[in-house]
Formats: sequence, C-alpha cells, structure tokens
Amino acid sequence: MREFTFAIDYEEGVDPVMDVFLEHSTLTAHSLDAVVDEHAFWRMEHVTGPETALDRLENIRFDDSCCGEAITEQRCAAERHHDVVERSTNELVLYSYLADIRRCESIHTLAGKHLPDGLIFETQRHEETCWWRVLMRSDEKIGIFYDELGARLHNGLSFRMGHLRDASEWRREQMAGVSLPEEQETALRTAVSAGYYDPPRETTLDELAVELGIPRSTLSYRLRQAESTLTHHYVNREETTRWLE
Repeated sequence: MREFTFAIDYEEGVDPVMDVFLEHSTLTAHSLDAVVDEHAFWRMEHVTGPETALDRLENIRFDDSCCGEAITEQRCAAERHHDVVERSTNELVLYSYLADIRRCESIHTLAGKHLPDGLIFETQRHEETCWWRVLMRSDEKIGIFYDELGARLHNGLSFRMGHLRDASEWRREQMAGVSLPEEQETALRTAVSAGYYDPPRETTLDELAVELGIPRSTLSYRLRQAESTLTHHYVNREETTRWLE
C-alpha cells in the first residue's frame, strides 16, 4: 500500500469549519474517511476542545447551507447525513455520510475521480491547518491528482507537499484525541482561570483547593495527572507534522 501526505492551510473566513479551529487554539479533530466513489464518502470524526467550540462545529456540520468540503469556489451539492455518536462537554464523535455529490471539487471527489477504489484518509485539523494522509492500493495516477489539487485551490487556501512512499505504520494514537476526567478538567480550568499558570503566578495550590473545596493533595494530584495527559498528547500531536517529511 502507498501513502501520500500533504497539508492545506486556511485563512480566516474561507471555510466555516476551519474558522472554528482558527478561533479556538485548543480544538483538535482527527478523522478516518473512506471514499465510496467520486460521488460518495463517509467520515468518522473525533473532536476535542471547549464546549462552545464543539457546539458551533456540530451546528455547522448539521447545517446543509454550510459546506466544509469544497476546495474551490464551487460549493458542494450533496445529500448529507450526520449522526452524533458520542458527546460530552469536551469531546465530540461525529459520523458523516455524503452521497450523490454534485458540482463539487473536494479532496475526496478529486481522489475518487483519479485514484483507485478502496481509498482511506487520515486527517488532523488544528488551528489553520488540515493535514491529510491518503492510503491507496496504487499511486499510478497520483500525478494527475496532485496537479488538480494544487491548481484548483481557491484564494485563501495554500498547499504544502508531504511525501509519497510505501505505507509503513498505522497511527492509532493519532485517532485517539484527548479528553480528561471531569474532576481533572474542573481542576485545570479553575487553575488557569485563577492565574495559577501565569508568570508571575497569581494564586497558590492552597487557595485553589479552598475554592474547589478539596484537599490540597487531591488538587495537586489531579493537576499532575491532567498535565501528564496533555503533555503526552501535545508531543504525539506534533508527530503529525512528520506526515510532511
């Protein structure tokens, strides 16, 4: 199996979905997509971030008047089906199926038009960038796909080439995203709001513990656990940029 990687950067106001990521730097989405043919594809998307951002993203996905797929000026016309598989205050798992796609030039439709059947996509969205990894049986027509992709991007989108090579691994950790237990998230948000992580520090663990009504040792443990989870996730997320190497 072969893999082709690239990234597309979005300017503000170009794409309604990416605008949410541009406005919320802690919002991250991982997806696994599969093209049925050039007229249909499905996506399972795992998003983590603040509740207000998840609400907005969910509303956009369910709004048929918004198109978050096209890479040209032509908005995609299609039958859209969405289902929320899982939802919490900081996590959203969303299933999407687009069928009978017409007058659309997206990554999925261009790939379905030129590349062999059985395509699988891994994506990650964060801030202004959407990274793509395309897994395919053959790269026979990858040059045509590459040329069309680079030539058809509308204003406000820019393309960054990654690599074309044999697929060597399956990035399970990239699909996992990150979420914190409620008590850890509450402790972390309270600490951030109170300025615990600001230089100079504006509060102490003792003061935070009193505010939350828990022992200082419990608060310290919850913060350490949350920090460990987020640090490991950040390092793993940075590995995504290696898709372009």
